[in-house]
Amino acid sequence: MNIPTNKFTLLALLWFGAGVYSLVFREAESGAPPFAHFDKIAHFALFFGQFWLIAKALMQARQAIPYTALLACAVLFAAGSETAQALFTQTRQGSAADALADIAGAASALWLAHKVTAAKLLPKAKQP
Repeated sequence: MNIPTNKFTLLALLWFGAGVYSLVFREAESGAPPFAHFDKIAHFALFFGQFWLIAKALMQARQAIPYTALLACAVLFAAGSETAQALFTQTRQGSAADALADIAGAASALWLAHKVTAAKLLPKAKQP
C-alpha cells in the first residue's frame, strides 16, 4: 500500500503527534473532570479522529481502505498508549476501559468510512 500524499495524511500525522503528546508526555491536570467518564469520551474522540483522517486520506487518493489492518493497528496503538501511560507517567494510569474506548472510536471511524465509500459507489438514480 502506498501512503497517500495529501492534506489528510498530513493532518493524520499531526493528530497522531498531538495524541501521543496528550496521552504520554503531558501530565494530567488535577481537578475534577467536567462530567463522569469524560476521559472515555476523550479517548473515543481521539481515536475516531485519527482513524477517520487515515481513512479520508485513503479515500481521497482513491485507494482501498484496509479495514482489518487498520483495526489491528488501533488495537496495538490502544494497548501501547495505555501501557505507556501506566509505565511512563506519574499522573495517568493504564486502563482497559480506556483501551476499549480507543478501539470503539477507531471502529466507529472505520464503519463510517465504509458507509461513505459504499454510498459513493452506488449508481446515481436516472433522472427523467
